[in-house]
Amino acid sequence: MKRGWMILFLPLVLAAAGDVRPYLQTGPWYPADPVQLQQMLDGFFAAAPPPKEAIVRGLIAPHAGFQYSGRCAARAYGAISQGQGVRRVILLGPSHRSGFYGACVADDEAWSTPLGVVPVDTAICRELSGGKFFKSDRAIMRYEHALENQLPFLQRALAGGSFKIVPVIFGSLAKKDFAAMAAAIAPYVDEYTLVVASGDLTHYGESFSYTPFRRDIPARLEKLDMGFIDPVLRRDFDGVHEYHRRTGITACGFVPIGVMIRLFEKKAYRSALADYYRSGDLNGDYSTSVSYAAILFSEAPAAAAGGLGHEEKKLLLELARSTLRDHFLGRTALTGREEKLASLPALSQPLGVFVTLRKHGRLRGCIGNILGGEPLYRGVRSNAIHAAFDDPRFPALGKDELGDVEIEISVMTPLRRAAGHRAIRLGRDGVLIRDGDAQALFLPQVAAETGWTLDEFLGQLCLKAGLERSAWRTSRSMQIFVFQAQVFGESRPGT
Repeated sequence: MKRGWMILFLPLVLAAAGDVRPYLQTGPWYPADPVQLQQMLDGFFAAAPPPKEAIVRGLIAPHAGFQYSGRCAARAYGAISQGQGVRRVILLGPSHRSGFYGACVADDEAWSTPLGVVPVDTAICRELSGGKFFKSDRAIMRYEHALENQLPFLQRALAGGSFKIVPVIFGSLAKKDFAAMAAAIAPYVDEYTLVVASGDLTHYGESFSYTPFRRDIPARLEKLDMGFIDPVLRRDFDGVHEYHRRTGITACGFVPIGVMIRLFEKKAYRSALADYYRSGDLNGDYSTSVSYAAILFSEAPAAAAGGLGHEEKKLLLELARSTLRDHFLGRTALTGREEKLASLPALSQPLGVFVTLRKHGRLRGCIGNILGGEPLYRGVRSNAIHAAFDDPRFPALGKDELGDVEIEISVMTPLRRAAGHRAIRLGRDGVLIRDGDAQALFLPQVAAETGWTLDEFLGQLCLKAGLERSAWRTSRSMQIFVFQAQVFGESRPGT
């Protein structure tokens, strides 16, 4: 086989009771009864849209009493796919009770809610607490609700997974130090980490000492909040900071949100407003109203980010077909087409791609790259040749067969580690298993074409890798990766 391409073939860690932060019994934040709390969360999540293909890397969620802000928070947490394998959640929140400069991190072994215990990543907390502007202080962390109110949503969204939290509470911060705080946190943000900024928006009314207007309150509240939300969505730190300075908007999450923006400002993430409303919208009282927003920062799957439309798919299929035709004619150059293909951004992305050949509906060859090391159009071109002439399961394609062959292309999204075999979504996820030097891959469409159950799918994948059929159950060293693919063929180029 040539290098660079492949042939297609609820537990929680409990800590000692004495070192677990107890959940707050002060204030009507959420039900203390676990059954009532679970029912409340189930209702919120049932009303939230299902997760999309995008991988959520960060979110902003409110922290008020669940009867007010719970629906909004569920719109943020409901976007998390369990298949993205979150192992660590960095929680950034504001201090409501203590005044200090910089940030305070947890030094407990775990935090609790009525739903159970969530372990703290104590190693990271210790490292952060030794840095500039960071400290540990249990008195500050003990009575702060901003981070605790995120935990039941995490327990519901990541049910069945094992994750640790890094709780960070922020005091005041000068503009020049936001970047330093983000830089201190950045080394701990990897592909298995979710960053959460906890914050409500405008607190309007006499009780909050903030009444910048007294007429047309609902419309003007929305305008005020959107003036803050817009630069957040653009990840424009200077814009957010200036708007906060100019308006004095009482957004209690300003500092943690600002640190998150600094953390993500150079990332190629998509931003989206998942929900927005005011407490006044719920109870009709705008004289004392708090605004809530759910904002997502997502990493789009590569193919979706590239926006492969009907015409681009058609171009790739025509390229694969003409590549094989040219091979039989002795032509190897792109004959003037490369400039056009290279000018299309979606076709110039370095994406993994497989090319599949079928003759009268039966597999005739399939080879591709898991990771894209060259522009997509070049990957299609080279893998069309490999599928036709280098798949060792089949003889080289003959010129007289070309008219009987149908071409299918699968454009890959980046690989991501699965949180276990139960996170695999048959028919939507492609799967790569790796155990030492053995590895094998099935494209997403394999499950639909074969009708295999998950057990059968994984068993066949193990056999393909040269392993025992049951290795996916018994091996402790096996790694499972998932991906999605845009799949389109000559019989259905627009799919």
